[in-house]
Amino acid sequence: NSKLGGTVVRLQLENNIFVAQIDTLGAELCSLLRKDSGEEFVWQGDERYWAGHAPTLFPITGKLKDLRFEYKEKNYELPPHGFAKEREFFVQSHTKTCVELVLEADRETLRQYPFLFRFTCVFTLTAAGLAITRRVENTGKEKMYFSVGEHLGLSLTPWGGSLENYALVFPAAQTAWNWQLNKGLLDKKTPYLDNTDTLPLSKALFQTYGCLVLQGLSAPWVALRPVGNDRGIRVSIGGFAAMVVWSPDNDGQFVCVEPWQGLPSEANGGYDLTQRPCILHLSSGERYEYTVTVEPE
Repeated sequence: NSKLGGTVVRLQLENNIFVAQIDTLGAELCSLLRKDSGEEFVWQGDERYWAGHAPTLFPITGKLKDLRFEYKEKNYELPPHGFAKEREFFVQSHTKTCVELVLEADRETLRQYPFLFRFTCVFTLTAAGLAITRRVENTGKEKMYFSVGEHLGLSLTPWGGSLENYALVFPAAQTAWNWQLNKGLLDKKTPYLDNTDTLPLSKALFQTYGCLVLQGLSAPWVALRPVGNDRGIRVSIGGFAAMVVWSPDNDGQFVCVEPWQGLPSEANGGYDLTQRPCILHLSSGERYEYTVTVEPE
C-alpha cells in the first residue's frame, strides 16, 4: 500500500541512466531523474503552486457539465478527470525497470460510473526515458464508455529560467484549433497554430486562455525546450484526440503536457455520457491501450 502510517511509499524503477518513482495511489509518475546530472524532469508537487505530479485521467478527461452525467436514465457524479487519480492501485508486478499497476471496478466505482472494467497502467524505464502504457478492458457484459489521458507535469528546473524562456516544439509544422473553455467546459473552437512548428509559452498565455485544448495536431511528439536550445524533454502525442497544455496562474515552475483520448463536456451540451465529445467505447471483453513516452533529449 502506498499510504503506510500516513507516508507515501513509492515504487522505484532504475537503470543505468534514469531513476523513476511511481505512486500506487493513482498510478502516478512522481519522479524521473537523470542519474549523472541529477536533473529532475517531473514537477515535485509543491502545494503552494500545484500539488500534483502527473495524475492519471480515467474514466473521464476534463470536466463534466455540473460534474455529472446520465446513463440509461440514471444520474452519476464524477470529479474532474475521474476517480483513478484518487484510488489505490494493486501492484500486479514490479521488476527493476517495470511496474504494472491495476485498478478494477468495485462497489465504490460503480456508484460513480456504472461499468465493470480493469484498468492497467504499466511504467517501463528504457535507455531513452520512460514508457507509460494505459490499458482499459471491458470486463462487463454491456458496452462501456470512457475517456483516458495523461497530465504530465514537466519541471523547468533542469534548465532554469521562467516559462517565458520556453516553447513547445514539434518535429514539423502544425495547424491546430484551440477550444476556449467556459468554467472548464468546451465553448468556442478557434484557429490557434497556423503552419508552425513552435508554440511559445508564457504565464500571460495561460492568464488569457486558462489552458490550451488543441485539436488537429498530426505530430508524433512534442518537446518542451528552452528557446534556442535543442535539448529538452520529449512527449509522444501521436494518435490522441487532443493535447492539453496548462501552467497555473502563479510562480509554479512547470508546464503540463497532456495527451488526451477524450475532451471536457460542452458548455451548451447535455449530460448523456454516450454523447460526450471524443468518447471511446468498448464492447464486452474488448480492450484499448496506448503508450506514451517521456524522453529527455
